[in-house]
Amino acid sequence: MELTDKNYEKIIKNNEKPVFIDFYSPTCGPCQMLTQLIDERLEKYGEENGVTVVKCNVSRNPKLAEAFKVRSVPFTIAVIPNEKLKYPELGLKHETYYFELIDKLAGKGSFFSRLFT
Repeated sequence: MELTDKNYEKIIKNNEKPVFIDFYSPTCGPCQMLTQLIDERLEKYGEENGVTVVKCNVSRNPKLAEAFKVRSVPFTIAVIPNEKLKYPELGLKHETYYFELIDKLAGKGSFFSRLFT
C-alpha cells in the first residue's frame, strides 16, 4: 500500500495497528530491492500479523518525508498507536530484519525462534 500526503490521516492517525513505513525513491537501487520484498512478501506477512506495511515515495510526498525527517533512502520506521515512532533504520537490511521487526510490532517472538520451537 502506498502512503501519501493525502491518505496519511487514514493510514497513520486513524489506525489502531502498528504501521511499518518504507520511505523510498524510484531511482534508488537498494530502495527497489526493499520495495520488491514489500510487494512480494512483507505486506502480506504484516497483514497476517496485524501490522500495516506501507511504502512512501519521498519525491511525490515531500511533506511526509519532511515530517519524518527523511534525509536519505531507504529509510524505514515504525509508528505504533498514539503516533509513537520506533525502530528508525537507514539503508537496506537483510530481509530477516524486516520479518523480525514485524514480529516485534505484532508482539510475537522472533520469526526464527518460532520456526524452531
